[in-house]
Amino acid sequence: MAGYAWFRSGDYAKTIALLSRVTLNNPEDIWAWNLLGESQRLAKQPGRAVQTLERASTVGRSSFVTFFLLGEAYRDTGRLDRAIRAYREAVRLEPEFARGWFELGAASVRIGEIEEAKAALDQLEKLDPALGRILKGQIQASH
Repeated sequence: MAGYAWFRSGDYAKTIALLSRVTLNNPEDIWAWNLLGESQRLAKQPGRAVQTLERASTVGRSSFVTFFLLGEAYRDTGRLDRAIRAYREAVRLEPEFARGWFELGAASVRIGEIEEAKAALDQLEKLDPALGRILKGQIQASH
């Protein structure tokens, strides 16, 4: 609870310190791993976040949140090919996760994979038309 409260208040240093201990004591706690990785990413430590979330992905292979956060961390480190793979896994695990489809499409646009972006857009338009319009604009602007 304290870790989440610190996270919500933006005190990532305290969150990271606490959750680092939690994951050592309870290495199967996927929630703690996810929050630790996201705290590291938001604290401008995307490399550490990638390491943490890669570890988390071995703990919780069925957590779409883990793979989404891993995609975000990869994106922040400029590794868009890996971000796309992580986002794909997130939406495979949770096909109705609109933000996952959006980020998959946006990353695909950035590396010129327009067909993949259009496929993500098809799903996104059904789930969140507002996000769909944003992605559609990104796709159109890329031409």
